[in-house]
Amino acid sequence: MGTWHHRDEASWVAQLRDRIERHEEGTPQFRLFLWRQTFETASYKQSFLPHVEKIWPYTLETTLENAADRACSKSYIAILPDDAKSEVRKDVAAIISRGEDKVWIDEQKGTFEYPYKCYVVIAQKK
Repeated sequence: MGTWHHRDEASWVAQLRDRIERHEEGTPQFRLFLWRQTFETASYKQSFLPHVEKIWPYTLETTLENAADRACSKSYIAILPDDAKSEVRKDVAAIISRGEDKVWIDEQKGTFEYPYKCYVVIAQKK
């Protein structure tokens, strides 16, 4: 497992991910980039040109409640017993409240930026 943290990523996002990933128990995750192995297979190389990958950073406006709901909607969190889910939600709320590197949109309304990256992969048939 381990920490997956980009240099340009907010600390609170990395802390949030580290907290919830304790429960993933080997479930496949996009962030592990195992899907990239597809592009190294003989069948891909035989049928397709080399893939092109583009990444666009963007932010969503969110609140503590919405960010916590998103974290707790992960399948490996959703299946936890109620007491464990409560503990995760409490920890997640504390991480977001501390908000290291959090960028406020409107602090009075409780809205802040949730940074994301959009990955687009183009596979062109030969």
